[in-house]
Amino acid sequence: MTIPPEQTVKDLAHLAFCALVALYTAVQQGTVTSPMAEHLFLVRWLATAQKQKRFPRSVALDIQQLLDKGRKQGIEAKLKTRFEYVWRTCTGELKNQNDLFRLTYAIESLKAQGWRNELVTQAEWNSGIFEGVEPALYAVKSALNAAFTTEGRLITSLAFRVVGEVQPFVKTLAACHITARCSASVVTLTPRSHH
Repeated sequence: MTIPPEQTVKDLAHLAFCALVALYTAVQQGTVTSPMAEHLFLVRWLATAQKQKRFPRSVALDIQQLLDKGRKQGIEAKLKTRFEYVWRTCTGELKNQNDLFRLTYAIESLKAQGWRNELVTQAEWNSGIFEGVEPALYAVKSALNAAFTTEGRLITSLAFRVVGEVQPFVKTLAACHITARCSASVVTLTPRSHH
């Protein structure tokens, strides 16, 4: 059973909201008084939320990833900042989000409709052999990583090879305010000019 992306976004916003409210409550009560205490509080909060299955399955992986980051990176994981970012991005209008968020949203929308999303090496891309179940999207992993700034802004063209009908992908990108050029089965995202 696939979860529609709108639901996942709502669930993520709810998770972030609950974490931040719990943290601010603890700060007001004086039980959290330092950045380290804040970090430990959020790690414990995530562990409890996971153990008690307080949130829908759609965010189980997010909880696990935040928990792993918090445990491995310690205070450097910046959990509070991450929750604030999730809250802002999930509750704002889609067109006001960064390019990477909107692309991820578009791909999640397509995955909910049965699309596969595959990352390949440059050599696999060059070979041009794309087999498997349609519809599917292919992108070169290294190109994907290089195409965005740490703030999630698209800074260079990014190509996707579409196996199946191209139009649904292009329409979904347009709905997510992403500019793209189409050439046969290759759809290339183009950075917006920031004037």
